[in-house]
Amino acid sequence: MSINWVMLSRAGEIEPLPHESILHKTRGRIALSITAPNQPPGVPPLNIKSESGTAYITNQRLIYLPSRPTDQFKSFSTKILGCQDTRMCSSWIGPWYWEASVRPVPDGNIPPEFPRVNVRLTFKDGGSSEFESKFVELKARLHHAAQIAEESGQSNWAQTVHDEQLPEYSGPQGGDNTGQASEVARRADEAAREQETHQQTPDEPPPNYDEAQAQAVSMRFDERMREEAERQ
Repeated sequence: MSINWVMLSRAGEIEPLPHESILHKTRGRIALSITAPNQPPGVPPLNIKSESGTAYITNQRLIYLPSRPTDQFKSFSTKILGCQDTRMCSSWIGPWYWEASVRPVPDGNIPPEFPRVNVRLTFKDGGSSEFESKFVELKARLHHAAQIAEESGQSNWAQTVHDEQLPEYSGPQGGDNTGQASEVARRADEAAREQETHQQTPDEPPPNYDEAQAQAVSMRFDERMREEAERQ
């Protein structure tokens, strides 16, 4: 996940990534909060909030744009498969809210001392069920596509696949499709954790590019800091 990485047009519209398309846009007011599950000593608390905005589900990312952007917070984005332990909850008197555990990316404007953060979307004007249904369905399809790509040796499938190319996941005949999609989403969480455990940062940045070299060093430092923080 990252903060302020979403490219916007002059009109404030999302500039999509290659092969990216918006599949769902929330209605009404959506609040966002990003906090840390654990507070490292000597580090300022992480507390990013927006009281009103719009959430988007694309075939690649979950995006949030605040209604009133500031210099400190203009956008939030994360890969769909990067959202783990997702759940939709409600309180006795408050609106429904969606939560997820997300791992920040290096150089994504989240301090490296925070290996994971909690993301919460609060649906002040309804629309939570439509959001959850679309998210769970897409995550199941993406996980299914990743399994197929792994079996066929396609390492860059996520950068080239279109939404209409994502395989449908229907599960066994006669089963509960919603429950099956949720189960696949849970397996995607487990697969993502296993991938993080074995994932390594490239040894060398692109040659002959000073800017790329500096960025690669910064990203490796951030990733090392997150790994150390996660072990504590």
